[in-house]
Parts: sequence; C-alpha cells; structure tokens
Amino acid sequence: MAERQEYVTAVKEIRYLSEDTVYVGIECPDIADRAVPGQFVNISCGKFLKRPFGIASVNKDKGIFYIGVKIVGDGTKKISEFEEGSKVEVLGPLGNGFDFTGVDKAILVSGGTGVFPVNFAAEYLKGTDTKFTVVQGFRDSSQIILNDPSYVLTTDKGDRGIKGTCIQGLDSLTPDQIEGSVVYCVGPIIMMKFVGQWAESHGLKCYVSMEQRMACGIGICLCCIVKVKADNKDGYYNKRCCKDGPVFDYEEVIW
Repeated sequence: MAERQEYVTAVKEIRYLSEDTVYVGIECPDIADRAVPGQFVNISCGKFLKRPFGIASVNKDKGIFYIGVKIVGDGTKKISEFEEGSKVEVLGPLGNGFDFTGVDKAILVSGGTGVFPVNFAAEYLKGTDTKFTVVQGFRDSSQIILNDPSYVLTTDKGDRGIKGTCIQGLDSLTPDQIEGSVVYCVGPIIMMKFVGQWAESHGLKCYVSMEQRMACGIGICLCCIVKVKADNKDGYYNKRCCKDGPVFDYEEVIW
C-alpha cells in the first residue's frame, strides 16, 4: 500500500449534489494517482481535528481527487463553504481499500454516504474485466446522488426505485448477477450487518467498510477500534479502523 503523505493544496471544484451534500474536487496529483477504491483522506476544516472522507473519484489527468460531504456538523459545514482556490490540508491516501484481485464478478452496495467510495469502486471496475452490479439505497428521492440508470435503486420511502432497503434491492438480482460474486458494502453499520448476512446466506464473500469516528487517521489515537473475532479468552481483539481497515471481512467483525 502506498505510503500516506500530508499536503497543503487547493480546492479546484465544488458543487452541490443535493440540499445538504456537496462534491469537492481537491488538487493533489499524488493522491489522484495513488489512491485505490475504499481508501480515505483526512481534510482540514478549520477545527482542531481533520475530518475523514472516503475518496469518491479521481481524475489522474487533471491531478484531482473528489470527496462527497454531507453537512451534519460544524466541520462538514465549514468544508461546504469552501470556494475554488481555498487552501486545504490533506492527509492521504489512508486505509487499506478494496481488493479486487482475482474477482470476476462483484456486487457493490451503498447506503447513504457510502455512495461515494462505491462510486470510486465502480469507476475503477469499469476499466477492468470484472463484471459488477451496483445496488444503492437512500432514504427518499431527495437524497439520490451519483446514480446511474443501470444501478439497482432503492428508497425507504418508495418514491423512486424499489421500495425498501438495499436488501430488497439485492433480492431483486438475477441468479447470474449473484452466483460467484464478491460483495463490497459501504454504509451504516446496521445496513452492512444485514448485507453481510444476505451475502452469507447466498454463499458469497462479503467485505465491509466500517464507518467509525476517527481522529488521527493513522492508527495512533486508538479511538476508531473495531472488535474482531479471535481465539483467545476474550473471544476478540481490537483492530484500528483507520490503519487496519476501513475495509474488513464481514465474517471477522463482531457485530
């Protein structure tokens, strides 16, 4: 995995995808060139700690990588107020990312802001021989972003796509789409748990990207612990989401 670095660079693009979500393009040729799907970056926001964001896309020719920011607090609000040319400190690329080595078919599942790293994964797989299906889940139609007509779309409210969660979307897949696939999932913890159970019931391997609160992003502060199964007296040991993840095998996580 490429070594992380810290950069002082500039915002090149910023646009709203929905009422509360912005798409930010940041100039950094090194990150754009080295990042792999599933990795994240830590972004300065004028607060004490940087904020972690999954990489949503890269443009290697322009040397730009993109993140999606849902406005939920002071830090994300500050980032949403960036303008083109705003200076920003970036640490990355961070984490282990998705491994598509030897994968012939993949099912990419996103819930909420999980749409961003899954977008990067789909972007990456388009340049390979791996066949893939994307299942997206949103609360309602107002939250739908980065959607493609070929994707399986679900909304909790049922005002667009299949009514229900990503599980209903997965249940709509054909046997050909399911058989022999590897599942990659990013979204809320409870969603990933159920997607992992769905994959397990179909005899499929599943990898999940855990969304923990991260402070340092490099494994020092130990605030983003994920409990994984272990053959010891406690039955578990701790892994660092930022350093050992964020991508984990569904079967190793203690849910």
